[in-house]
Amino acid sequence: MKISLSQEQRPVLGQKMQMSMQLLQMNAMELDTHLRNLALENPLIDIKPPESGIECSLRAVPTGSRSKSKQDGDAPEFLRPAQNYESLRDSIREQIAGLRVPEMMRRELSYLSGEMDERGYLPPDCIQPSIFCSSRERYENAVKVFQSLEPAGVGARSLSECLCIQLRRKGCEDDLPYTICGGYLDRLAKGQLNHISKALGVPIRRVAEAKEIIAGLEPRPSNGFSDGEEIPYVLPDVEIIEREEGFTLVTADKYLPTCTIDAYYSEMAESERLSDEEREYFREKLAQAKWAIDCVRRRRDTLVSCAEAIVRAQSRFFRDGHSPLRPLTMTALAETLGVNVSTVSRAVNGKYLLCRWGTFPFSDFFAPEIHSGNGGTSFDAISEIKTIIADENTGKPFSDRKIAEMLAQKGLKVSRRTIAKYREREMIPPASARRSGRR
Repeated sequence: MKISLSQEQRPVLGQKMQMSMQLLQMNAMELDTHLRNLALENPLIDIKPPESGIECSLRAVPTGSRSKSKQDGDAPEFLRPAQNYESLRDSIREQIAGLRVPEMMRRELSYLSGEMDERGYLPPDCIQPSIFCSSRERYENAVKVFQSLEPAGVGARSLSECLCIQLRRKGCEDDLPYTICGGYLDRLAKGQLNHISKALGVPIRRVAEAKEIIAGLEPRPSNGFSDGEEIPYVLPDVEIIEREEGFTLVTADKYLPTCTIDAYYSEMAESERLSDEEREYFREKLAQAKWAIDCVRRRRDTLVSCAEAIVRAQSRFFRDGHSPLRPLTMTALAETLGVNVSTVSRAVNGKYLLCRWGTFPFSDFFAPEIHSGNGGTSFDAISEIKTIIADENTGKPFSDRKIAEMLAQKGLKVSRRTIAKYREREMIPPASARRSGRR
């Protein structure tokens, strides 16, 4: 009996572990998207938006930017207004949030917004059984509401439907443009007005007038919106705030939607009105919802532990913004926290940290120790390389080999190949390009 129970638990524990690792390696923006998608698939997960007034936090600072130091009391960089940078999907979701519709309809509309392609079209058929309960009528009703949103034509499932939606929105009462959009767009694109005129038995003048009306429509509702790829923005996962008593860590969780369990659907798991199969469905979804909430909490705790350890190790940098980093590796951090290196790797990769000196990838704070008599790091070596090159005779710049010899005299053993790598990272040209007249 015990063996049987263990065998049944093993897949469950495996699923939870997999979800935990999956969420841990997500950054704040990926987690936001994942939780919203999870809520669409699981009716027991209820997503509540962040507190009013801090949605602008998602307009984060550009990747790799270095802000100037802020005065005490200034708003964090990622809470400041950003450029007008709205995608069609952003616009649609804002409209959905403002609709007076039942919560289930809102969930269906949110699902459809995720199915839009880059043009603003929906797939010909995107019924999701768990969302629409396998009901064609519910699906069509949701699509109809979706197609009422702005801009006109969004949510269409074909070019023909897109144009017809716009014609109706413009109040076009002439049947001819609708007929042409419904079956003669190819002929119209080829300029075959005579063919359309004969096929429909209407004067060519009317076909020409219909062509002018159709030419004024927008075949891509997404035109005029951002494609989402122009400026790479990030949402810092952790903010470091310096106070008199020390450093305070603020996670991005409060700028993300809150994940809770829907009380109504939770009761369904034990409802006598449902069949055994239906109750089992809700029980599985309830378990999944609890796992997700627990995994989000674990992710936050692990991320905070890593950030605290980094701040302790690199406190000099966080205080003045220019002190060299102390040697720190993921292996050393994992040993300090008592976790596997893979856990630290998942927790920090792709994550960003905001402090008064700018926004940095977590990975920037790991500095491998190089061979030296005083525990120098790669950042010490890079700093020395910059100083050497800044003071060199531009008529006879130092080669990488010569720089390696000069560093060795200072107790920093760095190979020529490593110096070349550091140079390239700092965008410093080789000696041949630094020669006088070419710097």
